[in-house]
Formats: sequence, C-alpha cells, structure tokens
Amino acid sequence: MQHGESTGHPRPFTARPGGPMQPSVHAGARRLGLLLLTVHLAVLLWATFRSTPSVWLADSNLTPFASVRAELSGGTARDYLELLGSLLSLAPLGVLLPLAGGRRDASPVTSFTRTLLTGILIATGLEVLQTTLSLRLLNVDDILLPCIGIALTHLAVVPATRAWLRHRAATAAGPAAVADVMAHTPEGNPESVPENRASRSTNPGRVRIIGGADATALPAREA
Repeated sequence: MQHGESTGHPRPFTARPGGPMQPSVHAGARRLGLLLLTVHLAVLLWATFRSTPSVWLADSNLTPFASVRAELSGGTARDYLELLGSLLSLAPLGVLLPLAGGRRDASPVTSFTRTLLTGILIATGLEVLQTTLSLRLLNVDDILLPCIGIALTHLAVVPATRAWLRHRAATAAGPAAVADVMAHTPEGNPESVPENRASRSTNPGRVRIIGGADATALPAREA
C-alpha cells in the first residue's frame, strides 16, 4: 500500500503490512534492467561456450593477484589488454544489477553490498563453468578482477545517478508540494486567520439595540 499526501502524489516509500517502510520499485526501470542483464549474461555464456581450449594452459592459481603481477612484469600490450578485458568483462553488472532492482531510494551501502555479492557469485559461476569445460585451469584472479570492475563501475555511476534522479523528482514535485503546504497553513486557509476565527466565535444569538435620539442602550433581547 502506498502512502501519499492529500494531493495524491505518492511518497517514494511503500509499507508492507507489519513491516518497515521500503523503497518503492520503478517497474519500467526494473524491466529494462532485467532485459539488459539477461542479454549481457547470454553474451557471456555464448562467449564461454564458443571459446576453444588453448594448446598451452598455465597452472592453476589460488594466490590473489599472482597472475596480475606476472602479466604486469611482462610489460607487453597483450598482457595489459588481457588485464583490461578481465576488469571490463563483468563491469556492466555494476549498473545493470541496481537497474534490475529498480530502487531509486535504496541505501548506497546496501546497494553496493548487494551488487558486489551478486557479482562475486556470477564471476565464480563463470569461472567454475570454464574450468569444467576444460577451457582453462582455475585462476582466482579471474574472479577478483571482474569483481573489482563491478565495484568501480557501481561507485562511479550508480550513486551519482540516483542522486540526480532524486533531485529531479523533488524539483518536479516542488510546485505541488508548495501548494499542498499552503493549503494547510493559516496564510493559505481563510478559516484559520485569527480575525476570521474571532468574528465567527462571537455569539450571534444576542443583539444589542441602540436607542435612537438619546442613544441610550436598551436591554439586549433574544434574536
């Protein structure tokens, strides 16, 4: 159930029965995010199944950033491109996962944690799938580098975009909010002006009649 002001504009929060207030979900953004996320994951799976095993395979690596140091020590353009490709392979998930959630007012810490954990699961699943298909041996850096790309993309895009969307929504709702506030203030409601309340609070049931020529006050009578 959505709660709104008297003007009918819904607040950016929804309340679950018996639960706390939760950020509302934008249905259009969620559908778009799910569509783009499905396309991205489908392309990754297609590339994984289409890859062919190489003749020479490096040993498995369970030491974080060991292969990164080895490639950086090589200093060739190919090594740098491989590192860049690992960083960018899952980087779009840093934006697509929050977009699929559709929450404009989500907490930055909660959103970042949820996105990073989901990215770790996806990167681990792809690495296990490639190892199962014997395309290459297990390399922990192939999980860490994509997750770093996801985190950097999320931090660079999502908080600033959500802040801009909230500012835009607040600006668009500004005139309606001002009119609603004025309607509930003494300046905007004539009935709440002190002079009007005083004039209405006098008892109309008794009338004081003033005499004519001698201007003597006659006793008040019932109207």
